[in-house]
Amino acid sequence: MMKRNKLLFVLCALVAVIAACRKTEYYKFSTKLAIDSRIVSINAGADTTKFIVYADGDWSMAPVEEVNWMKLTTSSGSGKGQAVAELTDNSANLPRFVRLVVKADGKTDTIRLQQRGLVPTLAIADLTAQSIANGGTFKTPINTNIPMELMTVVQTARTEGQANWISNLRIDKGYLYFKADTNRAATPRTTMVRLSYLDALNVTVTDTIAISQLPGRDYEGATVRDFDYVKQTLAAGVVNESIFIEGVVISDKGHPNMAQNQNTPANKHVLTKNENAIAVYVQSMDGTRGIYFKTKTPGDNIFNINDRVKIWLKGATVERYNDPNRTIVTGIETMHIMAKDEGTPVTPREKYMSELTDNDLYTLIKLKDVEISIPSGSFTNINEGYTARMDCYPTSIRDIQGGSMYMLTNLDVPYRRDGKQVPQGSGSISGVLVHEKMDRFGGNIGRYSIRHMKREDIALQEDRSAGFSNVLVEWSRFRNEFNATPTAEANPLTPEIGKGRIYHSTRQPLDFTSNGNYATTDYNGLAQDPTTLKGSVTNGGWGSRNWWPAGATTGAYWSIETSTTGITKPISLQIEGNTDIGGPRNFVVEWSGDNATWRSVGTFTFEDVANWSNTLLTQIPGYKAVNFQFPVEASGLANLYIRVRVANKNVGTSTSATGGTLGATTNSRLGHVSIKYNK
Repeated sequence: MMKRNKLLFVLCALVAVIAACRKTEYYKFSTKLAIDSRIVSINAGADTTKFIVYADGDWSMAPVEEVNWMKLTTSSGSGKGQAVAELTDNSANLPRFVRLVVKADGKTDTIRLQQRGLVPTLAIADLTAQSIANGGTFKTPINTNIPMELMTVVQTARTEGQANWISNLRIDKGYLYFKADTNRAATPRTTMVRLSYLDALNVTVTDTIAISQLPGRDYEGATVRDFDYVKQTLAAGVVNESIFIEGVVISDKGHPNMAQNQNTPANKHVLTKNENAIAVYVQSMDGTRGIYFKTKTPGDNIFNINDRVKIWLKGATVERYNDPNRTIVTGIETMHIMAKDEGTPVTPREKYMSELTDNDLYTLIKLKDVEISIPSGSFTNINEGYTARMDCYPTSIRDIQGGSMYMLTNLDVPYRRDGKQVPQGSGSISGVLVHEKMDRFGGNIGRYSIRHMKREDIALQEDRSAGFSNVLVEWSRFRNEFNATPTAEANPLTPEIGKGRIYHSTRQPLDFTSNGNYATTDYNGLAQDPTTLKGSVTNGGWGSRNWWPAGATTGAYWSIETSTTGITKPISLQIEGNTDIGGPRNFVVEWSGDNATWRSVGTFTFEDVANWSNTLLTQIPGYKAVNFQFPVEASGLANLYIRVRVANKNVGTSTSATGGTLGATTNSRLGHVSIKYNK
């Protein structure tokens, strides 16, 4: 009995083994085709990936769409095997995909191979956009990295019977353009335009804008008037006449460098961007006159650069100013725009600074033979920690004839600090000629300034050798390498170009200690330089104290000594600096050939450096640059002496630009001093 049971056990075990073997053989040889995954996602960088294929026999893989960014290095096999694909880098592009079809024994399957890339962005700046009754081409700012042809566009009419009156949508240089048909109805109409994009990773981004259009209206028999009538004859105040002007728009809706934004009255630490958003500059058809228009709201600003426009003035308000003579018209609404048509690009009129007149205000000008007075750092050399509290930086520029003014750059301009050195040579600068006052830079920054609209407007040669100036002598940093053992020939205030010396009038020239002349921070570091902090350069400037010695009847001064022997053309002086709260603000520039008889060149103000805990509107988070042209008598001298002298004891406090007490321990500093003359 035991033998039979043992035999039965052996037979049962053998049957179980045979059954198991049959099951294994069936699985192994009956899989005609299988893959390990139907969706494969790869990172954006160049990479190699593998796919596992199961088949009873031979199999092959091939792309459904021909692409140049993916190559199958192994695309066939037999039985269980691997296909291999190589992908190029996609970091600078939107996500992408390709379908791969696998075939074996009459069966097919598909793999979706996805590669990551840029995250798709789609954000229309305006919630609503306006169109005038007779239609035309309009635009609104848009932030997207998606080509228009890849988007799905859906229009939804909100006004019954008024569908599909928006067409020709396109994206160009940060703007969404659209064309509106003429509204021949007696009522306004609105449509919703929805843009969406489904990327290769099956992620959808979308945004919507409501576009409204006014009905046609009767402009009460309006008559055309020229710019001189509006600027000189038309009474200031609300316009009661039914008149309009014809002109060319030289500003651009949504552009970040149209006007100086203001700090809010309730909180001086906060900026509002409204002034820039409502600014419109229109010049006469011949370009010789200009008017500054301000729309009632940012939504009413539908003006595109180069538009030919007719603007009805009834109901708007005329503001007229003197010194310089200029006109600003406020309260412009969309209904004031009688006509708006695309035009060809406007050519700026070329002028030297000395040729500018008040009539040139708010027109497009190209300044000839100009250079940046202090060509270091970026277009906005400020402490980047204060960008939420200030809006505009004035760059000092000068021309070959000795004129100087400021080029204005708002901090939202994308290229204002992009890691590139400003051009150091000369050329031209184009833009809208404006008059603006800036409290942070002394209030009155000159009769005229210029606002550029694109990087190409600053058409200066990159190299200093390609400029119109020769540098006689220049100091641009505190030279730490000479600090330990300073000598008269090699000390921290030894010029980097040329020969000369600079020192504080009450300090020993070689006193480079905390109580003498010492290193300070400048803010002309390039943004992409990892050694800088918020644009700062720790030894970018130098400072000193004791600016009105006890018992003195005049202030102390920075003394600059050099020689202009052999120079027959006028020289110029470039300075940048600021002062601590309670330090000297007002200075006079003087020169002498004998260090005894002094002649005045001009005066200027250095603003108080910004205080983070209570930043006043009169404080500067950087340095102010000034330029002075000297009479030709200062040239050709064996010894030239220049004093940058404290003019008076008017100083600021932590709560006001005036009313402080000038003390012996308060600091004033310089970040650059140079003397130049024309080649």
